[in-house]
Amino acid sequence: MKYSLCADIMFVGVGEKGPVWPDTDGIIEAMKLAKENGLTGIEMFDLQGRDLARIAEASKELGIEVRACVSAGAPFLGNPEKTDELVSLFTESIPKAKQIGCDKLILNAAEYAKDLSEQEVLKAMEDAMKKLAPIAEKEGVTVLVEPLTDGFFTSSKQAFGLIESVGSENVKLLYDIFHFQNIEGKITETIKNNLKWIGDIHGAGAPMRAELTVGELDYPFILNTIKDLGYDGNFCLEFFTFQDREAKVKASCTVLPE
Repeated sequence: MKYSLCADIMFVGVGEKGPVWPDTDGIIEAMKLAKENGLTGIEMFDLQGRDLARIAEASKELGIEVRACVSAGAPFLGNPEKTDELVSLFTESIPKAKQIGCDKLILNAAEYAKDLSEQEVLKAMEDAMKKLAPIAEKEGVTVLVEPLTDGFFTSSKQAFGLIESVGSENVKLLYDIFHFQNIEGKITETIKNNLKWIGDIHGAGAPMRAELTVGELDYPFILNTIKDLGYDGNFCLEFFTFQDREAKVKASCTVLPE
């Protein structure tokens, strides 16, 4: 298993009008923090507004990979009126992701069409993913669909069913343990039954999205179970660190299996 941290979540600040996301310097600081703790990668949100050349240079110098990033248009999954725009924005995001050595792009369906039925939204998602799949296959990238707390997806069966319906090795689920603990629980059982459809895993303490050593989830058990299943993909630390960032990352790394 490979380990990384989410630069945006760990380095987000709080401003008068809401969250203040890290700039390019913040992304590079996250790379340094990852390296200091023996991690080998980071993930990040938007590609827009960041100096991708600097990030690529830092990635090479520090030996820290950018394992996944959020595609432009990510929230539009599940909105049939915005499917064409999603496909266009995803396609435009690919060369930007490749510039920083990233081959996985995340979609989150945060702005799905709430006026449609569940089946209509799922059909819109499937239609969009079947348009994205051949693009991803041709470009050698993977589309990751990430279900979110209080979002469209209400079960892992629903989410994995979507991935299976697309039927492409370049379309996978981003299984976020924190979000799925909120959605339904049954973490290790779900991972065991659906491992072939998982393209990335995120983790945070629940229910407060804290470091891995805090909360109701037994991460040593969860991660050792995942390791024993033969998962050799990425596991990303994705929790808030408004204070004592270095200490919280260091503590979380103590539960990561070798």
